Amino acid sequence: MIKIAKKFIRWKLKIFAKAYLSRVKPLVIVIAGTTNRYWIKEAILQSLNNKKLSARGNKKNFNAEIGLPLSILGLQPNNEKSKLTRWIKILGKALAIAVFAKNKTKYLVLEMAIDRPHDMKYLLSIVRPQIVVLTSITLIYPENFSSLDLIAKEYSKLISSLPKTGKAILNADDERIILLKESAASEVITYGINNQKADYLAKDIIKVADGQEFKIQTPEMEIRTLKIKRFGLHHICASLVEQIILEKII
Repeated sequence: MIKIAKKFIRWKLKIFAKAYLSRVKPLVIVIAGTTNRYWIKEAILQSLNNKKLSARGNKKNFNAEIGLPLSILGLQPNNEKSKLTRWIKILGKALAIAVFAKNKTKYLVLEMAIDRPHDMKYLLSIVRPQIVVLTSITLIYPENFSSLDLIAKEYSKLISSLPKTGKAILNADDERIILLKESAASEVITYGINNQKADYLAKDIIKVADGQEFKIQTPEMEIRTLKIKRFGLHHICASLVEQIILEKII
């Protein structure tokens, strides 16, 4: 009975999310990969919000088969004690948003997560992005994926789903990610720290008292200096993607 209810909820949320996307037509940016999705999503959202653009992203870790449509609709479960009451209310709100919501979100920045083969196919049946950012491929859920190549195969479906007018933003430091450019019919832009062939390359990284300072080399061989008030190479990668979005998308 529980499985039937879950399938029904999943089916209805998918329908409502697709209806919302069809009506509002936001530009959808998807961040996928096994690491650093959250920080890249937050960096992109901050840039869009700084420019006073209407943008929103996933709530918490709502990035899979039920969470993704909830994020598209801007919903999250409430604190009702009864699960049945809670989901009845959520589905009612989802229907209202799908059909009547007046808030015209211009950008949807969504993390997309998989934990078993064929998950990507289902997620792409909900939303087709115009922009895809891929971070890295590491061995998650070894009980479901026996190799990194199987995970890469799932992400190749995401890249090949892009329209010709779309953009694939790929981490050039991950050998399996960069190979996925062969799956793209769209423009491919790369970023990285170690791969000198990356279109957007971070170099001369130094730690300062309140963060990190580094130089960005662009495809036009322009060199600029950037400082961020965060530590860690994952934040530098997030900054590189943010620069690409600012210069190539917005």
